[in-house]
Formats: sequence, structure tokens, C-alpha cells
Amino acid sequence: MKCFYVFVIGLLSVALSGKVSAQNVIVDSLKRVAMSGDTAAQALLGDVYHIGEGVPQDDSEAVKWYRMAAEAGSPVGQCNLGYMYENGLAVEKSNLEAIKWYRKSAEQGFARCECSMGDMYENGKGISVDFEEALKWYRRSAEGKYSYGYLNVGRMYERGLAVEKSDTEAIKWFILSGEAENAVAQGIVGWMLEHGYGAKADTVRAVYWYKRAALNDDPTGHNNLGRMYYFGLGGLSVDYKKAAHHFRRAAHGGNVLAQYILGQMYETGIGTDVKQDYTEAAEMYLAAARQNHRSAQARLGRLSYLGHGVKKDFKQAAFWFEKAYAQGDIYAGGMLGMLYYEGKGVQQNKQKGRELMLKAARVPEIKAYINEHGVE
Repeated sequence: MKCFYVFVIGLLSVALSGKVSAQNVIVDSLKRVAMSGDTAAQALLGDVYHIGEGVPQDDSEAVKWYRMAAEAGSPVGQCNLGYMYENGLAVEKSNLEAIKWYRKSAEQGFARCECSMGDMYENGKGISVDFEEALKWYRRSAEGKYSYGYLNVGRMYERGLAVEKSDTEAIKWFILSGEAENAVAQGIVGWMLEHGYGAKADTVRAVYWYKRAALNDDPTGHNNLGRMYYFGLGGLSVDYKKAAHHFRRAAHGGNVLAQYILGQMYETGIGTDVKQDYTEAAEMYLAAARQNHRSAQARLGRLSYLGHGVKKDFKQAAFWFEKAYAQGDIYAGGMLGMLYYEGKGVQQNKQKGRELMLKAARVPEIKAYINEHGVE
């Protein structure tokens, strides 16, 4: 039957490219096998509906098939049904139900669910927090060569949970996870090697791991590799084009640091490598600002104040300056002071404006305004 499932997945992928008739034939064939009592087909059909692979996404249908497989003893079906309960997908959210099904799966040696059991014990989901039990299940998952099993054993050593804290031991487990192509672990190994945690600092090896994480399209991996190209670290030559490429991939993956740095690159322009583009800069700053990055909020406020890349809007500028200043950004406070002083975008309050500007008097732009307007 194994070949049949590989065949099914392959054809479903083809179906997604627009061949609806093939999609219907394959799903119907899979259903017939599932209805015959084949638990692997039942669990796979649950995946098809949960992901929306060639059919409209439908978690209710997914739960139906996962439950059918789970009740027949399939560890995959049990694990996936537990996941649906843990996350409240088409069923009432219940950690108690989740751990019940996770345990059934884990006790059959299903590595992914052994890792889930570890998570439940570590974080006290449906059961009391017990780091020793968590570590036991993570180790069992690692013995099954599950990449997140390795990763979580490493985290336990890194944090000193149920074991003596040890970066040396942690990086060993992270490397095992990274070798199993876990992108998160690959990025962690790179970071530890770059900064000398658990092993001698080695930026060249760090770059190697960042590249592996980036190949797996990990946003953090892309961000760190972009940083290495930007500054010419780890044996790499400074290359702003490559840096921008990796920052873009990281930014689109939601990495807030990459969004901010890319915003700076677009705002200022870097020779012929990155063309100055205020609209792109504003877009990147907005993405980072929405994640509460205070410097991005301040820069977005400035673009709104000047009308660069966005419509000049003092009210919007004040909004972002206020958010950044609330997090301690002095420049944003000074700019907000200027707006209060002149009553632009906010109700005029010269006293408040004066106080805010004087706190930021060391900032050249604010200092120039203070001198020009005789603010004391």
C-alpha cells in the first residue's frame, strides 16, 4: 500500500495545478480505500482535508477521518486527532482530550507524538508541569530520530530543565536536529557558533549553518545570513545585493528585524545595490511597526511626517511617534514634541511639546528645531 499513498500524494499535487478531474478521481479512490478500513488511508484523507490538498479545506471532515483512524488504533490518526483537540480545530478545545490521544499514539512509539507528550508535560497542558517527564518523552522522540525531539532535548539542556544547564550538551542535540534538517535548530547552531555558546566561536561554521537554515526557507536563517553578508562576516565579502535578498525572504516570512533593516536599506539606498525607494521602505517599516518594533514605528512616523513613500499625514505621524515614544524611543518623543508645539496632527500644547523636545535635545534634528524656533 505504501506505493499507493505516494502515488496519491503525487497526483493530488498535479490536481492542484488545475486538473480538477484528476483531483476528483484520486480523492474518490483514496476514500474507497479508507472506507475499506485501511487506517493509513483514513489518516491520509484527514491530512488531505486539513491541509486542503486538492479539496476544499475542511477541518470537520479531517476530524472525521482522523477519529476513524484513531479509534481503529492508528498512531498517526491518534496523534493528529490530539492535535485537533489541542488547537480547537472543528472540535471543542481540550487539552485533556488532546493528551489522551497523544498518549495512545506515543505509547505505540510514534516519535512525533512522543514529542507532543513532552510539550504537554513541559508546559502543563492538561496535566501538571513535570520537566522530568517532558525530558523522558523528548528523549524517546529523539531515539525515534524525530528532529523536534532532538531540538527539545537541546532546549532542556540550554535552559537547565530536569538536567544540569549545559550549552555544550545543548549544541550537540541542536546539531543532531539540524542534521535532520530542522531549520529552527540549524539557525540556533549558527547563532551559538557565532557567539561561542557551547563551542569555540567560529563565524565561518556559523555561516554554514545559517545557509542550511536559509535553504530550508527559515526566516531567522535568512535574516542572520543577510546580516553576515551585510557586514562581511564569517569569511563572506560584503554583498548588499545578497544581504537584501535574504532580508527580503526573512521579511516576507515575518522576521521583524529583517523588515526593519530592509526598510532602512530602501530608505537610504545603497549605491547601485539597493535602489532608494521610500514606498518599499514604508511598507517594510509598517510590517515591523505592526509587530511593535519601536524604531520602525519611529521611522514610519518620520516618513508620514515628510510625506516620503506615503501621503504626508501629521496625524498618522503622531500616532506612530506616540507608539515608539511609549517604548522609550527618544527621537520619536522629540518629533512628537514638534507636532505638539505646532499643533500638527494633535491638539496644540506648547508646554508638552517643549518638554518632549528638551528630553531629545541631543538628537541633531530636534536640536536644530529647538534652536531655529527659540525653544527654551
